[in-house]
Amino acid sequence: MRNKSHLVALMLAIATVTVHANDSPKALQEAFLAALRDNDAQGLAACYAKDAVNFPLDALVQTGGPEAVRADWERFFAGNRVLKIELAQDHLEVHGDTAIAWGLFSLLMEPAEGGEAVEMTGRYMDVARNIDGQWLYVADHASVPLAAPESGAAAD
Repeated sequence: MRNKSHLVALMLAIATVTVHANDSPKALQEAFLAALRDNDAQGLAACYAKDAVNFPLDALVQTGGPEAVRADWERFFAGNRVLKIELAQDHLEVHGDTAIAWGLFSLLMEPAEGGEAVEMTGRYMDVARNIDGQWLYVADHASVPLAAPESGAAAD
């Protein structure tokens, strides 16, 4: 019986930590980055509000809500394994219950089937809201800029 009560206490402690993991916009960003480093689609989905809008890296269309985000990342992780993620020129502003973050990212990944690692660099912009005491993304957009045209290329 005593072991059972310890197990229940441990489960409650873990649940409490999970609920409060996103208690600030910075904590939300750190939870997102940790889940990405862990190749954890469910952990990434937990960072989004039910009505969130997401523009994933590998699609032109938006998806919405945690389940769509989870499916997007599961598809991504089926073909890639994240080795490293870094942010640069990152900014974070908080205005009441809304936070805006933007900057540049560098994502090092390797193909799931093996091969050389590939680095993807791009930009991101996120909007988060404090919903019932938990910060969650309500809009997320990441993009990779097009390659610059070669000099001397013919103009149309």
